[in-house]
Amino acid sequence: TDDDGSCLEVDDCGECGGDNSNCVYYFTEIQPIFDNNCSGCHPNSGGLNLSSYANLMDGGNSGAVIEPGDHAGSILWQKVYDGSMPVSNPDLTTEQVNLIKQWIDQGAQDN
Repeated sequence: TDDDGSCLEVDDCGECGGDNSNCVYYFTEIQPIFDNNCSGCHPNSGGLNLSSYANLMDGGNSGAVIEPGDHAGSILWQKVYDGSMPVSNPDLTTEQVNLIKQWIDQGAQDN
C-alpha cells in the first residue's frame, strides 16, 4: 500500500498486494463445476442457464442468483450449500461449495 493506504498493486481478484494465489477463476474453476454437475438440468430449468458466465449472471425466473461480494445473499450458493442442488447429481463437494463461495466473495468476476 501507498502512504495514504491505497493499493499500489492489486491482483486478479482485487486483493491488495496479492500474488493471485488466492484468486478463484470462473473459466477454469467455477464453470467446470457447473458443466459437470449442473448444466444437465440448467440449460434452462427454472429459467436458469449455467452454460456461460453471461447466462449465469442473467439469473433465472426468480431473478439474480449471484450477489457479487455476498455469497450468503446469493441464491445459487444457498442452494448448493444446503444440498438442495443439484437435484439429479450427488451434492457438490465441500471444496466445490467453498470455491463458489470464494469466487462470489471475490466479486463473481468474469475471469
